[in-house]
Amino acid sequence: MDNPVIILHGWSDNSRSFATISKFIKQLPNKKTVHLHLGDWLSMHDDVTYTDLGTAMQRAWHEMGLPTADRSVDLVVHSTGSLVARQWLTQFYSASHNPVKRFVMMAPANFGSHLAHKGRSFFGRAVKGWGQPGFQTGTQILKGLELASPYSQQLAFNDLFAEDSWYGAGKILATVMIGNTGYSGVSAIANEAGSDGTVRISGANLNCSRITVALDEQQCVLPGSLQFSRSKGDIALAILDNENHSTLVFKDKGPNNPLTQTILAEALKVEDADYQPLADSFNWQQQINALDPAVIGKSPQRSQVVCQLTDHLANNVQDYFVEFYRTGKKDEKFEQQLYQQFLCGVHAYSDNGAYRTLYFNLASLNELRQRYQLNKLYISFNAEPHYKPPRQPVGYASVAASATAGLKLQPDDIDWLFTPHQTVLLQVVMQRSVDAAVFKLR
Repeated sequence: MDNPVIILHGWSDNSRSFATISKFIKQLPNKKTVHLHLGDWLSMHDDVTYTDLGTAMQRAWHEMGLPTADRSVDLVVHSTGSLVARQWLTQFYSASHNPVKRFVMMAPANFGSHLAHKGRSFFGRAVKGWGQPGFQTGTQILKGLELASPYSQQLAFNDLFAEDSWYGAGKILATVMIGNTGYSGVSAIANEAGSDGTVRISGANLNCSRITVALDEQQCVLPGSLQFSRSKGDIALAILDNENHSTLVFKDKGPNNPLTQTILAEALKVEDADYQPLADSFNWQQQINALDPAVIGKSPQRSQVVCQLTDHLANNVQDYFVEFYRTGKKDEKFEQQLYQQFLCGVHAYSDNGAYRTLYFNLASLNELRQRYQLNKLYISFNAEPHYKPPRQPVGYASVAASATAGLKLQPDDIDWLFTPHQTVLLQVVMQRSVDAAVFKLR
């Protein structure tokens, strides 16, 4: 018998909701399933955190006598279950020693959901439908699910940018599955281009990037501060055409795409050899790509940047505007089209505006690059309070309308930053100016 398949249910789910997918997995050769229900031992109170969930999962794991030897189980999760599983792994285990061999994340909210900040009633109706009372989501869980949450960023630092890689040959063999189609009916209020109705493709994909940079008082890049890095490890991404957040996991008469069953079955059979390098990718990813070569292109071309802005005195800069431009000269037509067509939306994290997610339409970016022969793009920050002594003795200098500063992106940098279906974590440190008049000895 192969590894047991642990199916981790998220909050507000019950065993009946995963009966169909469990039945499918059980009929695979040498597969048996074990259900782990968070709700069976955990009430979703407002104070429950992801650390609490990880602790409860570890306790339940041992109470159920599940295997703990290295690579002794396969794990299938849905939506929030991905955050819980990754919390559990990084909280109790290491990249080299943990029980998981194959990790299948179905519609995972790895970088949050665009619904989480809209409130419990909206979230419940959008995801669960009308007329179903009793939908519960704890406040701390929703905060972690919100776009640009510090929690999801830190979790990424813990496993995707850690010193040791968690994913790939000899480690956890991970596959992310995500639909590219929204809901129908009343639940369509949740739909957003580039998402499955609940989770963005770019927010599900664990292949991501990180940029760190420090700016001086004129917002010029401090020498040696600019660092670009890719997430570590090999993680497969499968975008499933015509699937939404529910149909992907065999709910609502799903799956709609026969490849969903094919890829799930194969993801539960992969071995280290499937994660060996091949061209600029690896074997398993190339196999997925070959099953539907057109799906990447036909899915809405979106990406997101999660920006965290602080200053050199360790203050959160919570009131700011991210500026995009190509010249210090007057350029109204280009900038209007860039902000109206390229930038789809901005969400500031509700508890700390220093964190915010910017969502981009890359099809519009490609049009702008061709139309304007765009060969560079500047990114700077207009942050409050503006430093204007003596009236405003502390604050931040903005870039003059006739000047250029900040991050200067060359064509290759633009390609790197705005990759379809991916997230970039951008951490920027600004200089906070303090006028001498703030403190004087007499």
